Amino acid sequence: MDKLEEYQRWQNNLARVRFPRWKELPTLGLYVDQVVAIVNEQLNHLGIEPLTKSMVNNYVKKKVIQAPIKKKYAVNQLVDLLLIGLLKSNFSLDDIRAGIAQVTMNSYPQAAYDRFVEILNALLAGEEIPSTNVINPQNDRLMTLALKSVLSRMDAAQLLTAMQKVAQPAPLENN
Repeated sequence: MDKLEEYQRWQNNLARVRFPRWKELPTLGLYVDQVVAIVNEQLNHLGIEPLTKSMVNNYVKKKVIQAPIKKKYAVNQLVDLLLIGLLKSNFSLDDIRAGIAQVTMNSYPQAAYDRFVEILNALLAGEEIPSTNVINPQNDRLMTLALKSVLSRMDAAQLLTAMQKVAQPAPLENN
């Protein structure tokens, strides 16, 4: 079982990852290169495929995120890109956009994002999700289920990779 040390190390590292809360993100207008660097720094901690400038530009063209003002992105666009980067492996862009709209319908984007991060950080650390005076328990459930699906997919992929390094299954034979 000691050959799965790499997987154990990945799990231990994952438990130390912390996504930034809204107030910890830059508030000054950022150019696309800066936005991509910030988003990818966070995604890299989780081993998630990075976003590119082209992807961001396509998200703007498809109206998945708001267009920048004078080529500068605000914190709300940065948050949208963090969410998209995190969730895009499991959900379509339309579903991600619909989920963001649903969760922020009766809540300020900052409060909704901070709750999302609170849930994510608890799940990453293997801790119980802190209970709060949740305005809409269905929103909490939606965010929790979405995050659990992403993290479960990452976990399964990491475990499979580690197991394949230990032993390769015999190839199937054609009869």
